[in-house]
Amino acid sequence: MEEKTVVVLGATGSIGLQTFQVIETLNNFRVIGIAFGKNKKTGTRIMKKFKIKHYVAEVQLNEGTRYENIKELLELLRPDIVVSAIPGFAGVRAALDSIPFTKRLALATKEALVCSGPFVKKLCKDYDTELIPIDSEHSAIFQLMESEIKKIMITASGGAVRDIDINEFEFLTPEKILKHPVWNMGKRITIDSATMVNKAFEIIEAYELFGTPIEDIEVYIHPTGTVHGAVLLKDGTVKIHYGYPDMKIPIAFALTYPERCYENYNWPPFENKFFEFYEVDKRKYPAYFYGRAIAKDLARRIAFNAADEVAVHKFVNGEIKFTKIPGLIESVCESINEKVKSIEDVFEIDRLAREIAYNKMNL
Repeated sequence: MEEKTVVVLGATGSIGLQTFQVIETLNNFRVIGIAFGKNKKTGTRIMKKFKIKHYVAEVQLNEGTRYENIKELLELLRPDIVVSAIPGFAGVRAALDSIPFTKRLALATKEALVCSGPFVKKLCKDYDTELIPIDSEHSAIFQLMESEIKKIMITASGGAVRDIDINEFEFLTPEKILKHPVWNMGKRITIDSATMVNKAFEIIEAYELFGTPIEDIEVYIHPTGTVHGAVLLKDGTVKIHYGYPDMKIPIAFALTYPERCYENYNWPPFENKFFEFYEVDKRKYPAYFYGRAIAKDLARRIAFNAADEVAVHKFVNGEIKFTKIPGLIESVCESINEKVKSIEDVFEIDRLAREIAYNKMNL
């Protein structure tokens, strides 16, 4: 394989750091640029270790060349692959700006497809840029996909509340919610796992990536996280993607596709507990079911993400209870009647939804 150049956006976050761990095990992949926020110590360490000379950050480093924005960085470097792993709505603009300047967008930012899926897909088509998902569930489905599938099945951990009685929800603290039973992730996505907002996002991602109707995308609680996804084919065959939860595997696949160059011989045994699935409880996870209901409404999808970001921020800061998150999200989304006709509309609706969310916070 000839050498591939890579730019990692969100380099100091969980996905970014695991991307570097994967690249260290692979031949012929060279990181030539990174983008990150304020983590100067980690950013400096990455720059030195991987001999990177170009970066975008909110802080000034003592070495390398700093660029004003991601678009400027990518327009200069034009890498073979961009790993887009900036979390939250901030990652939407980064993903959109990446597409004209790379051959492959390895996408970890859920919000890019949730809030601007049609525009991401159009730009990828216009610039002949490959779109490969990093999200573990969508990587699984991507690997299983055939031309004529009938249904997609995505698994969910159920988050920290999975085994907690619903009557105790009102007393749950951020510390309790942040103890995820399967994955080690950032604060927002861990809380989104407990509300299952993240599964609503993943349904929307699957809808955008694979064109499968929303009603044919099913979600089941799967405690061990060993089955990441499955597809039902028209002849009744079910193909599943099975393995221990490890984000380095989908990251490596997104980098090396269509080849498999990453080696990992740690797989779970075939025991019954690794194949247990349960229906999603409507009482525990109302935000997930609301997200399903608005999955085809792009404006409300944008509001759904914005309201969730605000609600999670307020919950972590002790300003609202965990039980108030779903109601706030729905209230904000139902206040949005705008139409999305351009990329600029995406950012305007996000701004408006956040404003509404903050104003509703004390109601």
